[in-house]
Amino acid sequence: MLVVGSILLLALNGCNKPAAQAPAAPPAKNVLVTTAKAMDVPVQIHQFGRITSPESVDIKPQVNGRITEVNFVEGQEVKIGDLLFVIDPRPYQADLQQAQAQLASDTAQLDLNQRNLERDEQIGKQRFVSEQQIDIDRANVQNFQGLVAKDNASIALAKLNLEYCYVRSPTAGRTGRRLVDVGNYVSIGSAALVNIQRLDQVYVDFTVSENVLEQLRSNMGKGPLSVEVAVPAKPDVRKTGKLSFLDNTVSPQAGTVLLRATIPNDDRYLWPGQFVDVALTMEMLQNAIVVPNQTVQLGSKGDYLFVVKPDNTVEQRQVKSGPRYQDWVVVESALKAGETVVVEGQLALGDGAKVNPREYEPPGKSNQLTNSGEQKNSAAKAETPPTKSNAPL
Repeated sequence: MLVVGSILLLALNGCNKPAAQAPAAPPAKNVLVTTAKAMDVPVQIHQFGRITSPESVDIKPQVNGRITEVNFVEGQEVKIGDLLFVIDPRPYQADLQQAQAQLASDTAQLDLNQRNLERDEQIGKQRFVSEQQIDIDRANVQNFQGLVAKDNASIALAKLNLEYCYVRSPTAGRTGRRLVDVGNYVSIGSAALVNIQRLDQVYVDFTVSENVLEQLRSNMGKGPLSVEVAVPAKPDVRKTGKLSFLDNTVSPQAGTVLLRATIPNDDRYLWPGQFVDVALTMEMLQNAIVVPNQTVQLGSKGDYLFVVKPDNTVEQRQVKSGPRYQDWVVVESALKAGETVVVEGQLALGDGAKVNPREYEPPGKSNQLTNSGEQKNSAAKAETPPTKSNAPL
């Protein structure tokens, strides 16, 4: 009886044991989300380029002489016709006066020879002057006609040389460093006096691979292609122009072709010789579906992203990514405008995972994935004033 009672007691104790509990669901993951949207996206080729001036002029002397005046300041903006230098004009003024005097002398002699010819021809009709003398008179007239023409040419040359003494700007632009000071003797063919470069518009020279040459030529046939340039120190400041030149040959060494774009530069922001980032727009994709760059992840089966469903669970979806533009990437398949996607926090996610979504903010703003409790604690710590220490110094 004692043994039976013990067995019954153990059975009763077993019946009173609580049932095993189901494992708790994993907590929702904190993620940043945004909405896929449709926008026009340019398909661009990015390269490096150099800024050049469309007009770069070395001012050189066209007469020999000593510099007597400099009429500009280094770095000054000049217009066409502005006086830059004066070369001593006195020798050329004397040459002009000498040529004018010689013209007057030869003109007087020509008039005399013409009157002699007319007189001898009149008298010759009466047989008082020989034919030989008339021929001599006629030759003298022709000789001095040639001298008068030569004197007129000498005067024109003297005037031109005198004009060259006053060195004027042949173009509008900015002067560089002055290379010759007052008092120096300069001559034809000597070094430049100063360089002037046009800056109100500039060229940017860059190269692209020959692999895109056919596509490039095809798109150029549809109209001017847009080009954006930016200085590496300020990538957000962009200047826009048009592609204006495609070279007529491909470099056999590099397999590239030279391109040139013309960029308006009224504010003188771009400078000749400057290194810039170049973005050549080949075409424009209309109403393309785009998401932030970090939304699309690379997996063993290709590109994928996470789409957030209305019940705050995620679906892993294989997609085909397209061109990238600034902070955006084009999704060419498996995504529609208006769908919510995970931008940050994909590392701990799987298909069907529960998420706690928070709106993604553009770069430059806070996008930290922290729990609300942690945020409150951090805020409380930041607002707590420091306490004074009573420890002796």
